[in-house]
Amino acid sequence: MDYSIFVNSLWVALSAMLVLLMNFGLAFFYTGLVSGRNALNTIKMSIITLGIVPIVWWALGYSLVFSGTNQFIGTPQLSFLQAIGVDDVVSGTKVLTLAFICFQAMFASIAPAIISGSGVERMKFRAYMIFIVLWVLLVYCTLAHTFWNSNGWALSYGAFDFAGGVVVHVSAGFSGLALAMVLKPRKSGENSQGKHNLPLMVLGCGLLWFGWFGFNAGSALEISPLAIQALANTMFAPAAAMVVWVLCDYISGRDRTVTGICNAIIIGLVAITPSAGYVSIASAVAIGGIASLLSFIITIFYNRVKHKVDDSLDVFTCHGLPGLIGGILVGVFASHEINPAIPNGAIFGNWQLLVKQSFVTIAAALFSFAATYLILQILRKTIGIRVTEEHELGGLDLSEHGEKAYNNN
Repeated sequence: MDYSIFVNSLWVALSAMLVLLMNFGLAFFYTGLVSGRNALNTIKMSIITLGIVPIVWWALGYSLVFSGTNQFIGTPQLSFLQAIGVDDVVSGTKVLTLAFICFQAMFASIAPAIISGSGVERMKFRAYMIFIVLWVLLVYCTLAHTFWNSNGWALSYGAFDFAGGVVVHVSAGFSGLALAMVLKPRKSGENSQGKHNLPLMVLGCGLLWFGWFGFNAGSALEISPLAIQALANTMFAPAAAMVVWVLCDYISGRDRTVTGICNAIIIGLVAITPSAGYVSIASAVAIGGIASLLSFIITIFYNRVKHKVDDSLDVFTCHGLPGLIGGILVGVFASHEINPAIPNGAIFGNWQLLVKQSFVTIAAALFSFAATYLILQILRKTIGIRVTEEHELGGLDLSEHGEKAYNNN
């Protein structure tokens, strides 16, 4: 067997491990922002996806994304991966299929974990586990198929998503908004004993940024200059986003909080994800800065009505919004010189790509919101999705899991 297959497969497998680490980073990030009485519940909502989603992926999910010739969803022909051999290589690459399956399973796992941030401190854990299964099969697999299957509608139409900015973050962000709207605001108030451990949040942010190098650079599916380009962009875009956010804080006279800095890092990482392997470092800096500026401005207005929605941990503004911006900006900054597999964007004179990226990214956002809203309404009217007021006010660590994070809480 070609030696490069083993090298590339090892890189993809290592990237899968880095994305797996992101789930724990997300758990710490989210947990630091909630009340201490809900710390374990919040952690568990992030890491339970690592149990549920790989099984769903093995049984049916992978097949729905990467098999068949349909435009929107695959077939069950690869169910339970029985047709996958240990030496099989992904078509058009030099990567063993089993390494690719593991890598994609981690992408599918992080997406519903992101959504959980919109419903922490008030969602039934049992309902959340059922929601994970339904959402991955019905929403995530549909979007992943349209972008990453060679027969998918978005790819055939001429739209691109290098590492999941639309498939993972737009879908999770707009699905999170739907979850917050269906659950309705917390009884305890959105700021009641929240942000109980900001150093834990910073630790989680660091783990997310570290894992994101595998998330983006691993999506090149090879050790190559393209992978290093994606890695470099993953460094510089969030750096630009952070600087712009701090400058906006100074100009507007707002407090320069560590929460704001960490949110800016996430915004920059999300925004560069759809174009990580398509743009230059200069463009990555521009994307991070633009996404940070627009997110800062929109967040100011969004915060005026946020209490009516109560998107607990800003999933929409940290994932959905910058994912939408980043997906559209692929159509502006994409460079055929950086990646010959794609056409140039608007700054190189090709406005058609911008039109396609805008249409498909907005369509993905609307589909994610509508489909998730429908799933949640069905769950709400059948098994119920919200805990009792007594359990909510007392904290979900004890009522849902029978243990608590802190003895003094």
